[in-house]
Amino acid sequence: MKRIFSLLICLLVLKAIHAQDTLPNFTLAERGNKVIISWVNPYPNCVQLNVQRSYDSLRYFQTVFSSLSPQLPQNGFSETKMPTNRIFYRLFYVLEGGAYFFTKSHRLGSNYELDKSLSLYGIGNGAATIKIKTRDNLFAEMVPARFRVFRDSVMQNTRDTLYAINNETVMYLPYMGKDMFRASMYVYTMRDGITISLPNTAGKKYSIKFFEEDGTHLFDIKHVKESQLILDKANFMHAGWFLFELYEDDKLKEKNKFFLSKEF
Repeated sequence: MKRIFSLLICLLVLKAIHAQDTLPNFTLAERGNKVIISWVNPYPNCVQLNVQRSYDSLRYFQTVFSSLSPQLPQNGFSETKMPTNRIFYRLFYVLEGGAYFFTKSHRLGSNYELDKSLSLYGIGNGAATIKIKTRDNLFAEMVPARFRVFRDSVMQNTRDTLYAINNETVMYLPYMGKDMFRASMYVYTMRDGITISLPNTAGKKYSIKFFEEDGTHLFDIKHVKESQLILDKANFMHAGWFLFELYEDDKLKEKNKFFLSKEF
């Protein structure tokens, strides 16, 4: 009897694994009062994998599960079924090197899926500008090239959330935790250095003051004439948080901070 029972367990496990879809696809199934989300991961260099859900197929996704071992070839997550069939699920995963992906969203008991990928890397083709919205307002509007720089800065240096609504619109949700930080659109860190990106430098006078995290003054740039300027990270001597004040025509435009990692 023990051998028969063990054989049945093995068959059930094999059946479950066989039913799983390979990323970027995943399997969504109902088991009693549970919803089972499972997947096959072909990426041994996966460093983060989250299960997200929403009442809308495009917006307001929240992470409900973060895998402790995202590199596992087979994995899954289960939760108590919500009292509605209008819950959409998707996976968000990150590979070594920073490449990240959103799967298409699926709803339990439906073959519904998005017509195109929600990856932030895919939007903006053919668009003149990208609109960045918060929940209630238009946060900013920028050309695709500038948006790509802003996108990478937010994703790499903050806990804020960005996701695509369509080819020309992105939702921006600042992280609302204890140590809330909203990334600057004008001064941010990139692999090549600290990028300063400013509009209408020909018609405006911009200046910037830089400080240590404790407020100790470092140096000033009295007149930024270029629309995009990259400062070498070596100017800041060490890793950590740095403060800055950005002035437009001698009036304070923004007071914010940025973070330099230990890798530089």
